[in-house]
Amino acid sequence: MKRFLGIALTAVMAVSLAACGGGSGSSSSSAPASSGASSAASSGSSSQAPSASGEKIVMKLANPNPVGDVKDLASIRFSELAAEKTDGRVEIQVYSGGQLGDARDTIEGLGLGTNEIVCESLGTLDPYTSLANIDAIPYMYRDYDHYAKVMLGGELGKEILDKVGEAGNFKLLGGMYRGARECTTKKKFTTPEELKGLKIRVPSQQVYIDAWNVLGAAPTPLGLSETFTALQQNTVEAQENATIESYGFGFYDVCDYLVKTNHVYSTDLFIFNRDYFNELPEDIQQALIEAADEASAYRTQLSLDMEAEYEQMFKDKGVEVVEIDTKPFADKFDGFVEQYFPELVDWANQIAEVQ
Repeated sequence: MKRFLGIALTAVMAVSLAACGGGSGSSSSSAPASSGASSAASSGSSSQAPSASGEKIVMKLANPNPVGDVKDLASIRFSELAAEKTDGRVEIQVYSGGQLGDARDTIEGLGLGTNEIVCESLGTLDPYTSLANIDAIPYMYRDYDHYAKVMLGGELGKEILDKVGEAGNFKLLGGMYRGARECTTKKKFTTPEELKGLKIRVPSQQVYIDAWNVLGAAPTPLGLSETFTALQQNTVEAQENATIESYGFGFYDVCDYLVKTNHVYSTDLFIFNRDYFNELPEDIQQALIEAADEASAYRTQLSLDMEAEYEQMFKDKGVEVVEIDTKPFADKFDGFVEQYFPELVDWANQIAEVQ
């Protein structure tokens, strides 16, 4: 089964990788966005509440990642399950490849009614609450098992998601393993000292900027869809992401090394505007919760199954996979939370205590 999934996913991605350099791709839904799609509600919005009369509810799901990658597959699975569990009353149209905008644009779009769902990481919600930064603090977790006990169904993880959702007026569904973040780079490094001055693309979240400054690199916030070209033109020399996503964006064509830093374990979610979600009929809400949980479990297992295979795929493309001792890197972050995010110290301590 594992090999079949790897072959199938590779075949799907081959169709879309040619467009990955520019960050665009075709929709994984063949249907155009419906003019009857319900608008997301927000404070002061005049959008209509979703109908409870039994008519079809059409939702647009925005995903910035390429068509065919694991986030796209998880979004499609969510769409299929939502249709099944509502007897076709909900139609989720999946728009991958950044067609509806980047992560920040589409999250803002939840309140404007331009899209109803975003599949993105918990960390992208940091403009709404600092607690979302807990998703991206380096070496927060000892390993995958520690991460899973906290964020994939653990009570502490549920509390974190509830607090973030309340702060930003979001309804956060599911919770899926994104994959350990590693570095694809033009310059090989095995110690923190060798990172000095390295121009590395990071997400536009302060926690990533602070973290790579601590390591002595030169972090450059940049949209992921722009990163291939930036690497091609030497505007940046490295980027960090989950291995599967790095492969999906074609970074093997512009980076010689994959360095296994394993510095962050982060969580992707299906994000709704809370007002919009709460106005849905109760049976639809419950069906969406169940569909998101099942799609998230599917995505998590897919990511776990694929990590080793995609590492081999990087090797097959001529990329050197570099194993490193992560302890010297982790040691650089002693006191990091206390200095940069003191409001998160209690949360970090609670996570550390999970056995």
